[in-house]
Amino acid sequence: MATELSARKAAIKPDVPSAPTPIESAGKLLESSYEQVLAAFGAMGYPVDTDDNFAETAGRAARAMLELVRPVGDIQRELEDMLARTFPARYDSMVVSKHNTCFGMCPHHLLPVVYRVSVAYLPSDRVLGISKLSRMVHLLARRPVLQEDFTHELAEILFERLKTRGSAAYIEGLHLCMAARGIEAHEARVVTSAVRGAFRDQPATRQEFLDLVTAPQPSLL
Repeated sequence: MATELSARKAAIKPDVPSAPTPIESAGKLLESSYEQVLAAFGAMGYPVDTDDNFAETAGRAARAMLELVRPVGDIQRELEDMLARTFPARYDSMVVSKHNTCFGMCPHHLLPVVYRVSVAYLPSDRVLGISKLSRMVHLLARRPVLQEDFTHELAEILFERLKTRGSAAYIEGLHLCMAARGIEAHEARVVTSAVRGAFRDQPATRQEFLDLVTAPQPSLL
């Protein structure tokens, strides 16, 4: 009897709390950090302790930052899933997704960047579903990376990972670190481009892409 009771006790293990996910850990760190930011605002004379508008600001700001910046692991998994779902290419003409507006983060000042992104590729054997191009752009924007790196990574993924005959990316960026502070050049846009394969080797192909994505056009709606 005693042996059976001991076996039952051994089989009953106490609940062990699961380890926090990366986004849960990040959320706690961010909320704690924003509480320090609010304390700094208080030192500047703002009524953060008495004004109800600041009552839950640290938590709201943390959640907002987690929308602006996605965990690396989540981005990699979603990207792999997108690239795994392709279709046979029926044509070899240029595929373009232009003027995708999305948001990123400047790694120098941790201020938002508003991007307008255009990408293109020349299919070889497989093509992405057309919505996947926009999803990929929006997904990869949600990181604290330089616009130059973002541009080249898009072109590289479409060329190497999709195994195309060529790819291109063209990005215009409104950087709040330059528009809302410092020189306050809110009218300025940072423009970057990257080309691979046929877009690099064939000037006519590259120019066709640039003409398509920079030409003024009336609204569709």
